[in-house]
Amino acid sequence: MIRMALLVAAGLALTGCSKPLLTQETAARVIRASARFREPGFVGVAGQEAASDCKTKIAEDADWRALARTGWLELRDQDDYDHANEGRPGVKCVGILSGDGLRAGATLNTSTYDQWRIPAATRGLVAIRSITSAGNGLTTVRFTYRWQLNAFGGQTLQPGHESAGAAVLRHLDGSWQVTEFTSLPDFSPVRQP
Repeated sequence: MIRMALLVAAGLALTGCSKPLLTQETAARVIRASARFREPGFVGVAGQEAASDCKTKIAEDADWRALARTGWLELRDQDDYDHANEGRPGVKCVGILSGDGLRAGATLNTSTYDQWRIPAATRGLVAIRSITSAGNGLTTVRFTYRWQLNAFGGQTLQPGHESAGAAVLRHLDGSWQVTEFTSLPDFSPVRQP
C-alpha cells in the first residue's frame, strides 16, 4: 500500500514537472493569436489625385470605386490650375482616406507617397495538419490557412486558395507560444478581371 502511494505521488510529481501535451485546439488558438498570423494582407492603390472629375475617376478606377463604396475614401472635386484651358481651371478629383479607412488600417505608403496601403484580407486558419515534437523542447506545427477578403478586398480581388504554413512552438512560462513561423507565405492577391 505504501509502495503504491509512493508510485502515485512520483507519477503526479513527474506529470507536474513536464510540459503539457500540445493539442490541435491549443495549437490553433496559439497560431491565431500570434501577431504575425494576424497581420493583414495589403494592396497598393495608386494616387491621391486624378486628372479628372470624381465621377469619371470612380467610373474608371475599380480600386477607388471599392474604397468609396466601403466608406474608406472621401472624394472632392477641386480646381486644377495645372491643366487650365483658356484661362479657366480644369477639375481634378482629390481623394483622402476617411476616418473609417484609417481605423481599418489604410495608410499612406511612405515609400512612394503616391499610393495608399489598403488592408484587403486577413488569414483564417483552416486546419492543423500535424504536430511534431522535437527533443529540444520545440514543437513544429504544420497547418493550412486561407486569406479571407474584407469589404474592400471582396470587391477587387479573387478569393485565394488554401496555403500551407508551419510554425515552431515552445512551452514557456506556463503557456505555448509561437517562436517563429518557418513557412507563412506573404499575401499575393489576384485582381478580379
